[in-house]
Amino acid sequence: MKDYESRPDEFDIHLDIDGADTIITVKPEETSDGGLYYVCYIGPDRITQLREELDGEWEQIWGVLDHWMIDAIGREINQRQKS
Repeated sequence: MKDYESRPDEFDIHLDIDGADTIITVKPEETSDGGLYYVCYIGPDRITQLREELDGEWEQIWGVLDHWMIDAIGREINQRQKS
């Protein structure tokens, strides 16, 4: 049985999207084998699911965001985890 208490809580990040400060809610989840990925929402709408690869690159596992947005969200997730 998984220990869901050890999973990080959801958090918000802010990105400038088309000149507007946009709040993206990030919900960490785990795969069945314990790998961490992040489900991202703007308001109630799920916009993507991302995971960080071993080489530090961010990969989109669901969604249609461009590479700039994937990298920007990934950088903000990393910054949030460092603080």
